[in-house]
Amino acid sequence: MAESTTTPDLLLDAATRLFAERGVDNVSLAEIVRAADQRNASAVHYHFGGRDEVLLAVLARHVPVIAERRSRLLEVAEARPDSDVRAAVEAIVRPVTEFAQRGWRERAYLQIGSEMTGAVDRASPAIRDLLGRTAGHAAWALFRRRCPTVPADLWQVRQEICIAFIGRAAADRARRLDQVGPEEPGVLSDDRFVDNLIDMVLGAMAAPHAVG
Repeated sequence: MAESTTTPDLLLDAATRLFAERGVDNVSLAEIVRAADQRNASAVHYHFGGRDEVLLAVLARHVPVIAERRSRLLEVAEARPDSDVRAAVEAIVRPVTEFAQRGWRERAYLQIGSEMTGAVDRASPAIRDLLGRTAGHAAWALFRRRCPTVPADLWQVRQEICIAFIGRAAADRARRLDQVGPEEPGVLSDDRFVDNLIDMVLGAMAAPHAVG
């Protein structure tokens, strides 16, 4: 995405940075206006409405990109035998890894998305609907069907942890690539990074669990 110059885009960029850095619930609309260097104190209300509408607009910038890529990978995974668990996890992991390398807005989105994963029950219906369009639920559902049995309550907790972990790992790697480049010793190739992340997610989700 090119640098923003319109007032709505400046406001969304400011909201994106603040939401990612401090958490959605810890940012006021007035702070977004100041961070966007706008003089009209009512700018956010005028262009978007309230906090939920701003968050919805921030998320809506990126959902279609992730959804398109994940849907393609999900089609491939669903065509594989039920024993192919890795293909299901790749549909979860690879779109995030690729997405993180697009720029700071995308990495901020991953941070915000990780936060929303743990608070989706408090999100508005419109935000829940939008997040549902990333095809993430379908990919995780396929993984669940192909993964060794884990109690539902543990699966939910592990899933939330892994979603946050995947987003953070992908964003951290993308920032490092920006700083040192892909040829730096110790920097994994895209495929090797994704394969390793798949292994880690598989290990975490299917790990043995205590009875009781």
